[in-house]
Amino acid sequence: MTVDSVREAPTRLDRTTTLIVVALAAAALMAVLDGTAVAASLTTLGTTFDAGVDTVIWVTVGYLISAGLAQPLAGWAADRYGGRTVFLIGLAGFVAGSILAGFAWSIGALIAFRVLQGFGGGLLEPSALTLTARNAPAPLVGRVMGTLSMIINVAPILGPLFGSALDADPWWRMIFLINVPLGLIVFLATVRLLPRDRPVESSRGPIDLVGLILLPLGFVALLLALNRAGAGTPAWISVTLAAVGVLLLAGYVRHSRTTARTPVLDLRLLRHRGFVGSLIVMATVGFTMFSQVIGLPLYAEQLHGLQGIARGLFVCALGIGLIVSMSNGGRISDRTGPRVLARTGAAVTVAGLAAFAMINAFAPVPVLLGLMIIIGLSFGFVAAPSFASVFRVVPAESTAQATATLFIVVQLAASVGVTVVGVITELGPIGYSLIYALLAAAQLIALVATRLLPGRPTG
Repeated sequence: MTVDSVREAPTRLDRTTTLIVVALAAAALMAVLDGTAVAASLTTLGTTFDAGVDTVIWVTVGYLISAGLAQPLAGWAADRYGGRTVFLIGLAGFVAGSILAGFAWSIGALIAFRVLQGFGGGLLEPSALTLTARNAPAPLVGRVMGTLSMIINVAPILGPLFGSALDADPWWRMIFLINVPLGLIVFLATVRLLPRDRPVESSRGPIDLVGLILLPLGFVALLLALNRAGAGTPAWISVTLAAVGVLLLAGYVRHSRTTARTPVLDLRLLRHRGFVGSLIVMATVGFTMFSQVIGLPLYAEQLHGLQGIARGLFVCALGIGLIVSMSNGGRISDRTGPRVLARTGAAVTVAGLAAFAMINAFAPVPVLLGLMIIIGLSFGFVAAPSFASVFRVVPAESTAQATATLFIVVQLAASVGVTVVGVITELGPIGYSLIYALLAAAQLIALVATRLLPGRPTG
């Protein structure tokens, strides 16, 4: 690079690019915010539709699974139809699902509409990230992506507060309907400002339709088996569902290894030791994060009698810690390597979660909120470097598939966590101690798996 090119490199975004980035960030934030806001309203949804927590929990589980399985479609479709087109389709699907969810007349209808909304959100978030990186000037990509991540990471703080503030019938419907004017503004801004991008030549084969059928159906069958077992359903029903789930997932494994050219989850990536470590750690991250997003508002109400916006305080405290560590974790790991940072974060997180499991029933709320901030701080140092390490441990030509695989695993693990919370909270106060003991065990698995992550960078 010449002296002149350095001198002429942009130091700030022009007005049009700034507006594009703001619109894309707003779309990504909208998708993440909606999920955390819904988590704070499960009690009201159960009351409105006369449904138990084990049923209402599928409002979130359906969204997570649908979003996870839509994400690999985003990259495949962007190659063929352009990222702008995929983004707009995702936005339209998300808004349409929001409208339908806002007017849902039964818990079954709400779950179905959340699946549609999740599919749109699954296309929306990765498309927004890709288009942001593509439209930002090369010298400013890192800064812009960091800012976008900061905006998205605000969702765990704002979402529970927003959801708790609207936690009454019929105001909970605004959690979904607020997406309509916001989505329309983003849609118009994107159509007007974002340039069309041409489809690109790609080595990707046809989309793996068989995998997209076998994987979610198998996973849903297993989750239903767990859910029904916790609800006291006859044992033969749970066993049958579990057997069907195992058979479908086994069929997927065989299909992905022998038939699919571009499988939904590429099991061939498991030959990379560092990727295995990232996958295990990030699975525990999805399980731990969403278990808390769902469980903490219920805990705040049932054990501490907090109502309204106060029900979101514990998730808000967790989010405050997360936004600090997630914003800095990737940058620090560039110097230290992901292994030492994730290992330290996991060790502190295990201790914090175990402490919460022991004292949650009797410690004062301010003490518990402080502990939750510490958990968020340490937990972010597990998630950020583990995710970033993927780009160091797999070949460049496999990073897109590896990233999609990681996103899917996180979403599926999150759906397991949400289902487990729905079952265990039925046990009453002791259930929250059990939940946090399980989360501590999950992060202990992450601590062990960090030994597979890359060490300090060389050169």
